[in-house]
Amino acid sequence: MKTVKNSRKELIVNEIHLWKHANMLPEHYCDYLLALYTEGDGMEHSDQKSAKKKAMLKDYLYSICAILISLFVIYFTELSIVLQTTILASFVGLLVAIGIYYIKKQLSPLFLYMAAACIFLLASIDITEELFGRSSFGMYITLFLNCFIWISAGLKWKLGYFSLSGLAGGILLIIFILL
Repeated sequence: MKTVKNSRKELIVNEIHLWKHANMLPEHYCDYLLALYTEGDGMEHSDQKSAKKKAMLKDYLYSICAILISLFVIYFTELSIVLQTTILASFVGLLVAIGIYYIKKQLSPLFLYMAAACIFLLASIDITEELFGRSSFGMYITLFLNCFIWISAGLKWKLGYFSLSGLAGGILLIIFILL
């Protein structure tokens, strides 16, 4: 009797997952129904868990590769500043696009956005050094603008870690300037 009951329950839960994935019902309705039928468990299938783990692994790998290649392009090549900027901008665009895709698939794009922000910071510092030399004033303005962009992105997309990072960076920069 229990196996029939469990198989019915699994069938209903699978159907609700399909509805959620196909956007047949609003997400909060599906979450409510899943919580109701699974008694708060959520009953994620092992293949769904492994898919999320694989996605997170890809997330880490994309981020690390993009940062390493960006560092290589900036510090170990003799490319012109225009070519370096183009390559780094394409990395940032690619990482943001992958992040948007991850959001649509309801996966966490945290590391992709952090990698894009780091690459953007590296590129802006490289451009500032190329245009103004090692001018402290130009570097401070560039770093403040990056902090402002991080705060703005955090507020716009409700990413607290970006807002916090931008705020902490701005405060540390002010302390560094004053000392």
